[in-house]
Amino acid sequence: MDIHSEGYNKSAVRMNKANFSEAEAFLAVADFGGFGAAGRELGVTQSTISRRIAALEARMGRMLVQRTTRRVSLTEAGQTYANELRDVLLHLQDAEARVQNQAAEPEGLLRVTMPTAFGRICVLPCIARLAERYPRLRFDVDLSDRYADLLDGSYDVAVRLDASHQTGVVTSVVQSFGLLLCASPGYERQHGLPASPTDLSTHTYLALRTYAPRLKWNSHWRGKKVEVDLTPRIIVSDSTSLRNLVIAGAGLAVLPTYLVAEDLAAGFLVDALPGLGLPRRDMYVAYPRHRGDLSKVKVFVDELSRIG
Repeated sequence: MDIHSEGYNKSAVRMNKANFSEAEAFLAVADFGGFGAAGRELGVTQSTISRRIAALEARMGRMLVQRTTRRVSLTEAGQTYANELRDVLLHLQDAEARVQNQAAEPEGLLRVTMPTAFGRICVLPCIARLAERYPRLRFDVDLSDRYADLLDGSYDVAVRLDASHQTGVVTSVVQSFGLLLCASPGYERQHGLPASPTDLSTHTYLALRTYAPRLKWNSHWRGKKVEVDLTPRIIVSDSTSLRNLVIAGAGLAVLPTYLVAEDLAAGFLVDALPGLGLPRRDMYVAYPRHRGDLSKVKVFVDELSRIG
């Protein structure tokens, strides 16, 4: 907002400076569950927190904190006020990030979470290049197939296999990759391979937990669109484990091409149904909206978009 605009009230800002410490104390009580814990977090005494909360409630004319001998909780009005304050803090963080990172070289710690297999094969080389290019940039990388909450403050950015619809999270497609129905030569010798999509129901199918308990493909076969509906015999939580099961001859599975390219070339895996056109999958990058202007997030997203 322009400080000279009609909606900007300088007198109100001056009067409200005294209220910031009260709001800070209130949020600390809300977040840490008590006056003592809030005081320790802010480096003040419990009695100071109590005085600030009392002053805030007196000024607002509403009870915000319910006090008992055993616990402290927010009233309905207190919960509403806490939610509004958090929104204000997000805007403040956004403003600070925009100013601090204008034309700034990336530095500090970038906390990233990503799927295990894709991260190991495709993203870690990007991080190695960024680490060489920006000596003041550090990385904390979580290779995990669990879905991390980006708004709890644990991560700056996530690489994901699906789009996030979470409020406050920005998501964009950075890459796409192919899929292939794979089997091992041992499985082929013992059970044969399907001659068409309709034969798949007679084979043992393996899948990621993400798509369990049933999987439907919209694929193409000999110029026609087909839908394949399968129930997996074995379900696992990550792509690498699924690949290992297929190599061991446990069954057929749809695997990403980036994961199995070397196995196909070495003869450890075979294309179980040549000509089956499976849809490509998108890879997304997601980050909290208030971190989008951080230069360290920007260079990471840009580097991912160059994966080829």
